[in-house]
Amino acid sequence: MRDAVVYDIDNTLIDVRRRLYICLKEASNGRKIYRLSDLTPEERDRFWEIFLSPKYIYLDRPIKETIEEVNAKYDSGLYVIILTGRPENMYRVTISQLNRYGVKFHRIYMRPIHDKNPDYIYKPSQISRILAENFNILEYHDDSISALERVSQLYPNIHTCRHGFGDFL
Repeated sequence: MRDAVVYDIDNTLIDVRRRLYICLKEASNGRKIYRLSDLTPEERDRFWEIFLSPKYIYLDRPIKETIEEVNAKYDSGLYVIILTGRPENMYRVTISQLNRYGVKFHRIYMRPIHDKNPDYIYKPSQISRILAENFNILEYHDDSISALERVSQLYPNIHTCRHGFGDFL
């Protein structure tokens, strides 16, 4: 069994707030919207289409402190796993972005295109998959409060660490 740490990307390793706001603005046709819950169902679908594409990824910025933390864990011999809600069709741009920001990791798990489950369902299911691959997950890092709470409930031996700026979505 190999000791591992698991990190989310958006608002954990990479600050996506600028992309989030511009996607909210575009999806709402320029209305002042600050939360996904303020969008109509049609606008929400449009938001996800825009946000989960490479269109505005250039607006993202590295969160240097967290990247330094993950790199130190990598250098110490821990197995670093990236678990993101980004869909598989963003694989190339995501790997490029992580490499550009100097994020060291061993493996990445991306959401299958057809998986529309919320993070608090999708991510714990992937944690189960990782554990089944004979990893001992020491820590799980995410910005999603609901995903962290669910992982804590299902896997009390995994230390959960909240990052980012709260649940924007």
